[in-house]
Amino acid sequence: MKRLPLLLLTGLLSVVYSCKKESKTNKVIHNADSIAVDTSAVVVDSSAFKRIMEEENASIIYDETKKVRKISNYAEGSVQSFDFSFKDYNFKIRYIEDRAYIQYRIGNSIITDWQFCNANFYYDSSWETVEEDCHLLYNAANSSGVLLFPSFTEEYATYFVYEFNHHKLHYVKDVILNMNVSGDFWTDRKEFKAIRRNNKLQISLLDKDGKEYVFEDREELPENKGPENTNLSKDLILLKTANGNIK
Repeated sequence: MKRLPLLLLTGLLSVVYSCKKESKTNKVIHNADSIAVDTSAVVVDSSAFKRIMEEENASIIYDETKKVRKISNYAEGSVQSFDFSFKDYNFKIRYIEDRAYIQYRIGNSIITDWQFCNANFYYDSSWETVEEDCHLLYNAANSSGVLLFPSFTEEYATYFVYEFNHHKLHYVKDVILNMNVSGDFWTDRKEFKAIRRNNKLQISLLDKDGKEYVFEDREELPENKGPENTNLSKDLILLKTANGNIK
């Protein structure tokens, strides 16, 4: 009869131990679930970070197009004109004495009205030189492009760089090919190329064999800021008249 209480006590201790063990096991499982949730959150954050980095490192490549329509009129007068277009993108250049102006349209809609245009047509150059040596580079994926106009130089090739899209046309910088190349280089087939990467625009030139020559920056202006032109107000009057051949 004395052994009965001892058996009951032993059984009670076993039950208490089992309950504590189960409670501990449940706590571990609960903590494991919490860790799984945190890990999932880390994965989501990593994916978002990777996407942001890919977007920042993405490149926009502009290839030169030869399908540019050009019309010019350099007859003697107060204003000379040079128009060129690609698809529905229309660019009008007007020369007044030693100054050039450009207007940018898409179809019949004016996107950027008359503004001073950086183009060397008078220092060891001409209107015809600008027409022959201006280049249009285009990226069809985002409907944007780059314009190159001859710049001022005494030795190396230089160009003024503009960018355009559906919203604006703006001057970017002046670039130079800081190296000597053979005379045949400019008469042989070649193609300009531009790459915008990490908010920087790089201009290069590919020769007939595919070798790439990279231009260096001579000058870069903040966006939406261009060189001052004190003649703009009086020239605009002429630009908007029939005599200026602007309609």
